[in-house]
Amino acid sequence: MRMRSSAHWLFPWLTLAGLATSPAVAGADDADTCARQSGEPAIVACSRAIASGDFRGEELAKLYLNRGIEHKNKSDLDGAIADYDEAIRADPKRVGAYFNRGNAWQAKSDFDRAAADYSEAIRLDPGYAKAYNNRGVTWSEKGAPDRAIADYNEAIRVDPNYAEAYNNRGNAWITKGDRDRAIADYDSALRLNPKYVPAYDNRGDAFLAKGDLDSAIADYNEAIRLNPKFAKSYYNRGVAREKKRDLVEALPDFEAYAQLVPTDPDGPKSVARVKAELSAMTGRR
Repeated sequence: MRMRSSAHWLFPWLTLAGLATSPAVAGADDADTCARQSGEPAIVACSRAIASGDFRGEELAKLYLNRGIEHKNKSDLDGAIADYDEAIRADPKRVGAYFNRGNAWQAKSDFDRAAADYSEAIRLDPGYAKAYNNRGVTWSEKGAPDRAIADYNEAIRVDPNYAEAYNNRGNAWITKGDRDRAIADYDSALRLNPKYVPAYDNRGDAFLAKGDLDSAIADYNEAIRLNPKFAKSYYNRGVAREKKRDLVEALPDFEAYAQLVPTDPDGPKSVARVKAELSAMTGRR
């Protein structure tokens, strides 16, 4: 039996407010659409506004940044990065462009470039809690939990109500083998956000690792209640129930996981294993 591993929680892509009015009415309309709409209409409007030549500096950077976000939403990370590059060229102090480009590098698993962009965002805005959090995720991905914890500490110092930073710091404590500190951080995350599914799931993992199977199952129950498609909680609840020898309850958990994540061979393997154990038990005299 093998637990599904915990994931860290990135702050999502930064969105922007409306843009300043351009002297050209058509350009201003496109700029407004670029800022307020989403999807292909926004990309088309952003592109028209950029091509108009009516925008410079900060206004031009906002257009590129908004278009970059829309490219990211279409999973075009290279297109997004190219737009963030242009936003930074137009306005080298555009904090959001560094932050979003860091997120794009993170999504491409280029953690060194991601960390560099988050660091620049922090240099420009030392109170940017989300950049500390996301850089912490980068350090965690790079296998540097102490550096990650230092960044999560700073994110929490700047924003004491930052539930994701508590959750992520809990994951870093797990990496260091300190389950009690991890549970305390998950507790804090859930106090701030009682509907925070990953924190229930991660706390369940910590309880499972400590051998507190009932507490683990209770947390997985809550994660699944809040999000019935949260696959990992089904698998690890199945693990906890199998450890308790509650095979009748473990089987549907593994079946649910196998259905939700058909690409993971551990799902069908767990279903087959539990079915074999149940069959053997049924055949005993």
